Amino acid sequence: MSRSYRSVRPHSAQVYSSAEVLALYGICRNTLSSWVQSGLRPSDTTIPYLFRGAELKRFHAERAMRGRKDLRLGEFKCLGCGSAVFPDIRSIEVTERKGRAATAHATCCDCGAMVVKFLSATECDKIKKCVTTNNELTRIDESKEQSPACIGNRGATRETEWFTTNDRILHDWQAYAGRYDPKTMQAHLVSIRDFEKFLEGLAFSKTTPKQAGQYRDHLVNLRSLKKESGGISNSTARHRASQLAAFFTWLRGQEGYKRLSRSLPDYFALPRSVSAQQLPEAQKVYLTLEDANRMVAKMPGKNLVQRRDRAMVAFAYISGLRAGALTSVRFKHLDLNARTVWQDARDMKAKNGKSYLAKWFPRTEGFQDMFLDWLTELTKLGFEPQDAVFPDGKDLIARLPKSAPVEPLQSSRPLQAAFLRASTEIGKKCSPHSARHTLKALGAQLCRTLEDRKAWSMNLGHSDEQITERHYGKMSPERGASIMEALRSGEIFTEEENEMIIDYHEGRFTRGTDAYRVARRLAEKREKARGDEDLIE
Repeated sequence: MSRSYRSVRPHSAQVYSSAEVLALYGICRNTLSSWVQSGLRPSDTTIPYLFRGAELKRFHAERAMRGRKDLRLGEFKCLGCGSAVFPDIRSIEVTERKGRAATAHATCCDCGAMVVKFLSATECDKIKKCVTTNNELTRIDESKEQSPACIGNRGATRETEWFTTNDRILHDWQAYAGRYDPKTMQAHLVSIRDFEKFLEGLAFSKTTPKQAGQYRDHLVNLRSLKKESGGISNSTARHRASQLAAFFTWLRGQEGYKRLSRSLPDYFALPRSVSAQQLPEAQKVYLTLEDANRMVAKMPGKNLVQRRDRAMVAFAYISGLRAGALTSVRFKHLDLNARTVWQDARDMKAKNGKSYLAKWFPRTEGFQDMFLDWLTELTKLGFEPQDAVFPDGKDLIARLPKSAPVEPLQSSRPLQAAFLRASTEIGKKCSPHSARHTLKALGAQLCRTLEDRKAWSMNLGHSDEQITERHYGKMSPERGASIMEALRSGEIFTEEENEMIIDYHEGRFTRGTDAYRVARRLAEKREKARGDEDLIE
């Protein structure tokens, strides 16, 4: 069956073992061997081989770019997978006709498609010789084999430069970092590779504290540059420094690296003057619930894709799920009677692999009606429990009985694009994550007790309400000033004081008692503060 590798995206900074390459591309060992013979370069000559992600990307991009005129002797252009390949010698059949160019038919070693090539007299003779002697076609044109781009201890420079000296220890670290989310691990790798590039490929076993200090100063200097000139933000500098300190702390415990200076990780710490600049945080933009309702109401719904996008945005406010989890929801994760959604880390893109049950948030009934209408529409199309709630546009068609399950969106980009379009319409610029900030701010208004706040935090997927308070729906300076003015003017009463005021008006106190006098003063204070409208929250 024909196969293309265009959708396979190895991470440039990551290191892959042979077994991991086989699993990533879904190939057999013979195919990988053919790739190596065709120009895919391992990180070093030690077996088992390791491959840098950047080299895998280079190899496939180069093969896809080569047209028929650029093919080397013995190489065929496969129209099935779009690559330039050296087919299996056992599948080649050469046809020669008098007065016409010879042709060779073979099977693509990657995708199994039939490949055909017109042969010159020289190439025809060489291929026939390979078939007779059972030698690989890669040996025909060894003298013209291209050198790998940007790889080695000091790689040749084209557009990018990378090094493979430390790939084996990094592959060991990846096994250790498997406890992290894949994106977290890749972020650490980017920092480690940047330091490796700074050292021009020097082996990590030879790193000195002085070099770590020089890199720290390098990070500090990059902060003053513009992004177009290679500058980085304060946040990026802080993360790179901490990630490298953590990496070298781990590295010092590995065989062959125990001679590294014990103080080396400390040299990555940024100066206090830099760290102090991290304290003020930019105010996160998020909508009030009223603005969110207005935004969703304005979203178009002329076709299925538009209605899907509208339902996705609405469900962000209903559930509070993060973008990755939200776009991977299936019907089986929903309980419409209980108004709940189950974030199942086994088959959803859940942060830190966390599973939890979330109730639909209160005050989101308008969003719920839109979302339920969308579910009804999919049900009429024949969608079943295993099917995605938010599928790709091409899958929004009537379903046949016993069809394969409809898969969710491959990424959260459609949700991000939908949020951007919708929020721009009301003069804002919000991301899917802003819905969680909106819900936190709503909880601050509705929750009255510690137990209320704990439950609200758990419904957002946080084990500790302090996480919710620290990172979500932070109070603006204007709102803080307004509350402080209300507190100063006596417009706000405690829960106990509100109960005493109610009991006073209900006549539950005995006249002349101390409790009666206190309650009466509170009631008078409240009447004075509220004016023509009730200001008690």
